[in-house]
Amino acid sequence: MVLPQRHRLRGRGVFDYLYQRGQRFQQGLLQLRVADAATNLLREPPETLEGELRFGVVISSKVSKRAVKRNRLRRLLHDAFLRQTFRSDLPPTWLLLNLRPGAVELSDDNLLEEWSTLIQRAGLTDS
Repeated sequence: MVLPQRHRLRGRGVFDYLYQRGQRFQQGLLQLRVADAATNLLREPPETLEGELRFGVVISSKVSKRAVKRNRLRRLLHDAFLRQTFRSDLPPTWLLLNLRPGAVELSDDNLLEEWSTLIQRAGLTDS
């Protein structure tokens, strides 16, 4: 499933902001950076961003040289993000997920289990 535009993180400034100011959480081969949304970095008007979670996945060529495999992992994680139930009281938040080398060898179930553990550890879900 494709990640809708309103949930996508785009632009170098947004990624730089998350790398510099985002709180880091790590679980196995996944690393999550979480930061409050900085609406001044986006092109959309701030009134359309109320209560929005935005998500980005970074998978370097060190994870897999084949773009097909990297894109499959990205789609899998986008789908997991869309299916996930997050806390209702979250302010507008941005999430950036990095995959480390070796993640391509994990089974889909193990990868999704690490994702689930990671967002629980970050305090983004109720359970």
